Amino acid sequence: MKQKTIRQESVYKGIGLHTGNMTTMRFLPAPADHGVVFVRTDLPGSPKIPALIENVVGVIRGTSLANGEAQVHTVEHVCSALFALGIDNLIIEMDANEPPVADGSARLFVDTLIKAGIVEQDKDKHFFSVKTPISYRQNETEITLAPGEGLSIACQLVYDHPMLGNQEGTFVIDQESYLKEIASARTFCFDYEVEALKRKGLARGGSLDNAVVVGVDRIYNKEKTLRFPNEFVRHKVLDLIGDLFLLGKCVQGKITAVKIGHGHNINFVKELAKADRTAQAAAAV
Repeated sequence: MKQKTIRQESVYKGIGLHTGNMTTMRFLPAPADHGVVFVRTDLPGSPKIPALIENVVGVIRGTSLANGEAQVHTVEHVCSALFALGIDNLIIEMDANEPPVADGSARLFVDTLIKAGIVEQDKDKHFFSVKTPISYRQNETEITLAPGEGLSIACQLVYDHPMLGNQEGTFVIDQESYLKEIASARTFCFDYEVEALKRKGLARGGSLDNAVVVGVDRIYNKEKTLRFPNEFVRHKVLDLIGDLFLLGKCVQGKITAVKIGHGHNINFVKELAKADRTAQAAAAV
């Protein structure tokens, strides 16, 4: 399988979920083996921030990357779209520090990238797979990657909340199923969290247009309903895929995940990166 980039420039504009900043994102083709790099065009020298696990600097309500003082926040939705579309090489120019939240899902990023056209390149894609399972555990959270063809994710959420309770789902992650089952699942929070998030300087761009707000006995978003009965677990899978993208290789296998969040996702990807380095060192001997 070959690496991919986009055929032509594509642009998406909107407000950032947590910063509330208006951002214009320009997606530009990149050569093979370039990887995905965010470029802060609003800063002196237009610093580049590669979308890689070693550049993660924050995991509170989203995944943040940095190169020195230059940061980009809440990259998981766009990275999730890139993983699903198989895009390996891309320049993402941004004139602020957070991608637009769009409708709280990855769907509009997917649509923007498909509109740009996706093209194969002349280098082979880089994959990561395992021969024996790799597991990460902390308290009630567990994430495991086991051998398997392609990528599938079985995820379970456990909430002590009347509107959520337990949600679970198993999904094959390829472009077709992602577009149908995952891409449209929106980010969510509880009504009692909203003011606390704003006091912490978060969710400044949040609204009922771009997040599902959950109350004790109701959904507050404008549709008054969910896009899927288990939309919340689907969004957790969307986020996990975005965090997996930061490995810099296409993860293959069967993932089981229980009670996850960005901090746990990133710790799991660090375990995968460690295993990848060990395998490469062994192969080089």
